[in-house]
Amino acid sequence: MKKQEKIQKKKTLILEALKRLLQNNVYSRITVQDVADEAGFSKGGLLHYFPTKEDMYIEFMEYLFNSINDEHRNILKGNLHSKAKASISAMYGVERFFLDPSTAKVLINLILYAYEDEKIMVRLKEFIRRHLELYKTIINEAREDLPQRRKTDFDAEFHARIAQILMISAGLFESIDPLPIDNLNLIRYIISIFRG
Repeated sequence: MKKQEKIQKKKTLILEALKRLLQNNVYSRITVQDVADEAGFSKGGLLHYFPTKEDMYIEFMEYLFNSINDEHRNILKGNLHSKAKASISAMYGVERFFLDPSTAKVLINLILYAYEDEKIMVRLKEFIRRHLELYKTIINEAREDLPQRRKTDFDAEFHARIAQILMISAGLFESIDPLPIDNLNLIRYIISIFRG
């Protein structure tokens, strides 16, 4: 294994440890020592890879957001019709943000930290924008298949933001106060937004 691969493997162990801690704790109470202990590193060993807590969080956000975007894009690969892409995207979003409360807990922690640290906020905004662009692409493709009479007055960015808000906030609220919401109805509603 090359040196760079070994370094990345160790960083990934640390980032996964941070993710586990963020799923169960408040970010402000998680210390570098806690992350080191969870990852099986000494504090000095962790600081070798991430000299500051901020550095660790910035790389964690990149790691997490890339994995979400990559997973989403990978399920859309192939020669899929736009209706299929809309349906698959809605199902992926509901599964990732609504049915998986751990994702919501991590996002809540990152949002809170972002309001304290501008560099974290910049990374959070980048993810939200990339996520929005992916939704816009799906919506624009779905609109191409619609008859002119069915097209909405709202632009794709507006629909993408509404889908994004619904998807992420539903997950956040469900992680706080779960209700017996019919997942299929939520998916159908989000698909209707994707299809414009």
